[in-house]
Amino acid sequence: MLAMLTFIACSSNTDEAINDTPIWHVTLTASMDDEATRALSEGTGNRIIAGFAENDVVVVVDAYGNTVGTLKTKTAGASTTLEGTISGVSTSDVLTFRYRSATANYDNQNGTLTGIADNQDYAEGTLTVTATSPDLTLSSNHVTLAAKQSITKFSFTNGTNPITVKTFRIAAAGLVQSIAKDGVETEGEVTCTLSEAASNAYVALRNNTNAKQIYTFTVRDNAGNWYTGTKKANLANGNNYTTSVALTQLPTLTGESAVGTIGMIDGLPAIVVEINSTKKAIALMNLGAFWPEDYGEYYTFANKASELPTGWKVPTSEELFVGSGNTATGGLAYITNIWTTQHGVNGRKFTIGDNALFLPAGGYYENGSSLTANSTDGYYWSSTTDGDNVIYLNVDNNIPATFSILTKEDALTVRPFHDL
Repeated sequence: MLAMLTFIACSSNTDEAINDTPIWHVTLTASMDDEATRALSEGTGNRIIAGFAENDVVVVVDAYGNTVGTLKTKTAGASTTLEGTISGVSTSDVLTFRYRSATANYDNQNGTLTGIADNQDYAEGTLTVTATSPDLTLSSNHVTLAAKQSITKFSFTNGTNPITVKTFRIAAAGLVQSIAKDGVETEGEVTCTLSEAASNAYVALRNNTNAKQIYTFTVRDNAGNWYTGTKKANLANGNNYTTSVALTQLPTLTGESAVGTIGMIDGLPAIVVEINSTKKAIALMNLGAFWPEDYGEYYTFANKASELPTGWKVPTSEELFVGSGNTATGGLAYITNIWTTQHGVNGRKFTIGDNALFLPAGGYYENGSSLTANSTDGYYWSSTTDGDNVIYLNVDNNIPATFSILTKEDALTVRPFHDL
């Protein structure tokens, strides 16, 4: 979306002050590109085009991210009038006009232009306050709201034929997930779940890296198969693109698969590891999660295995034990083991062969009621009991991996294991 907001007329009257803070009533006449509705189109010359809808919101924020005004459109179409109030500003303040919210979220998209128009349509521009008495005066009689994302129409194939996609994730450095009201951005990935499985999907992407970079795709098709792929591109905000992404289906894991191989076994993506000289498969994500960084669901000891697919199990304490890899002490053999942040989520990462296993710090529900220690500790059930209690794995930012004991009433995450 490229939203050009041209102020044709501006009137400002000081309303009654609240707590000695003046409130200015503002009326602005605005125009946008030639679309008559908010629904986005691919436009011409790869520019994104959008239009106002009635009662659309332009939020005004100060340099600290505080909302100091809200303006609404009076009519839909290419031209409209904005009305609202601005308060609590001073001369020389730089104001940011954001359409249609003070925040933005590019995650959890549904793959449609309508979905983008309703949830990710986001633009902003700035003006400076030049006077506040007797009326509010701004530095210009117009402001240009520049689009803060590009839109890409993705087509997914296996190199030859289309793949019917249900969910997918795009990960890259600088790829924005969300923007807080103070302008702070969360980066790392964008996810998409299509309302109806299809081989094409529209995705709004905002990238803060002004250069070509690699975008990594993790895709699940309508039949539950998993694919991966990459694409190198340089995305410019305000533009739309069309591209095809060739994906590779994850192979089926067997006892012959090499340690560190990522593939599928009984419906879940997994990595082959070696524990006490025996090959096993560990799921790439927690039970109930869509991606390796998701916490997934939380289970009490009694119901921890109720949602495991056939062939998968809750590991014993011996299997779950993370030892000092590649030594005679046993445990999981790994190359490196570090506390890190992966796509905005804290956890511990184990390098195994050419790939890695990530355990997010999802915390746990104490007595099944309140979430505790999420983002600082990961709690993972084993199937091994110690009297009335259960041994579990704890990972945090200080100790690579330790065991402790919790009651069966606590709710923890589960990382499934599979024999090969």
